[in-house]
Amino acid sequence: MLIAQINSIAGDLDGNLKKIHQIAEQCPHSPGETIVFPAYALTGWPLGDLAYSKSFMAEVHKKLDKLYHLEHGILTAIPDGAGGATPVLANEKGVHYGSRFTIGEFTIAVSVGFEPVSCDGTDKLIVLDARPYKTGSAVETLEHARAFATRIRLPLTYTNLVGGNDSSVYAGGSFMLDLDGGFVEVLPLWEEGVAGVGQISWPWPAEPENTWRALMTGVRDYVEKNGMKGVVLGLSGGFDSAMCAAVAVDALGADRVRAVMMPSPYTSRESLDDAKSVADCLGIRYDILPIVDQMKAFETALAPAFKGTEPDTTEENIQARLRGMTLMALSNKFGYLLLTTCNKSEEAVGYATLYGDMCGGFAPIKDLYKTDAYALARWRNEHHPAWIKNDIKRIMPDVLITKAPTAELRPNQKDSDSLPVYEKLDPILKMLIEGDCGIDEIVAAGHDEADVRRVFKMLHRAEFKRKQGAPGIKLSRRSFDDGEWNYPITKKV
Repeated sequence: MLIAQINSIAGDLDGNLKKIHQIAEQCPHSPGETIVFPAYALTGWPLGDLAYSKSFMAEVHKKLDKLYHLEHGILTAIPDGAGGATPVLANEKGVHYGSRFTIGEFTIAVSVGFEPVSCDGTDKLIVLDARPYKTGSAVETLEHARAFATRIRLPLTYTNLVGGNDSSVYAGGSFMLDLDGGFVEVLPLWEEGVAGVGQISWPWPAEPENTWRALMTGVRDYVEKNGMKGVVLGLSGGFDSAMCAAVAVDALGADRVRAVMMPSPYTSRESLDDAKSVADCLGIRYDILPIVDQMKAFETALAPAFKGTEPDTTEENIQARLRGMTLMALSNKFGYLLLTTCNKSEEAVGYATLYGDMCGGFAPIKDLYKTDAYALARWRNEHHPAWIKNDIKRIMPDVLITKAPTAELRPNQKDSDSLPVYEKLDPILKMLIEGDCGIDEIVAAGHDEADVRRVFKMLHRAEFKRKQGAPGIKLSRRSFDDGEWNYPITKKV
């Protein structure tokens, strides 16, 4: 028996079938061996309502007859059309469904995602999975499987998808264990492939390397699977845009990343210099398109309606929206995906302008808190793993990580004018979001009550913005995508 991990595209039955056959063709010296693929290797995942589509599922069942290839049986799982999954074995005798199969001389129990299955009278348990990556989840899954194998006293085989689809990224990390939970085989994280007994790719890389790889995988596959030429983003001279540009370059290559600085009268010389230094560091195209004239045009056009009022956040937001319009125009004209550069801290408290700096089709760091993003950038500045296919040793000057964050929408503006400093903000947000803690519990943990109440209010007031935001890569136990955080816009809390 062999194990394989595959980067499937949701709904691409022909492409996924071809890739399954290509993997089978890598095993000419193992005729007759069954290859165990992850769940949904043929269909891709997540499928959303495609998993309930009768016409789509009819096409899936037609393709099952073609899975068996070059004397290799194929074991995977497909949606059952009712919200669950069905294990499927295609071999020389046809297509077989169920949770128990005879493969060679062994009786095999098959579970999808560790769902309960009877192992009585079986020789091995196989777990077919499509488990999205969360920070630290790969090792947790392995340790859970090792404990499970020792408890049921059966060898255990686990397979998982690899690659990115929409907000989900999959790390792979398939393995075989003996009945004591010892390694028989471990496949690498983040790489497609197939192997026979005895391939040990351990230890796996640890954090924060896996988080950087997850970001790269998410951006690369979102761009390539959706047929985009590359990405464009605003490069402000601040940290977040530099971070997103660096991830994009590592994922796609510098020739597929375009950055634009759009200075206003409030843009500092320092920001101009820092943006240019990032572009030079990454080797990307860098354009300067000022928005000064556009601001004047809006000021003139709105003057009659705004007569008798004082400038406020309205005028600040116009700047952000002019930048968003400029970037969307470049995206439309040249077929580049616009990346929005908001982090999770900003998404949480609404510190971003709807239809302004929230413009874009994909948000790489939307599930990464600001302080965690700083730590990740420091790691990348100090490390250049072999799987990064460029010669960039440092992705940004250290000053971008240490200088006070600012949106530069008014003179001398700092993020801390409107928010607690991120070192105080992020621990509160983590307790509110991932921990689902109440105000009293967070205050009891040592946080200032005024800060906690203020952050709580901002978090819930910003729901209408998050509902309209771009999708992004899920990394945490509770992201803002796909229903993991689900509060109404209209509420009283």
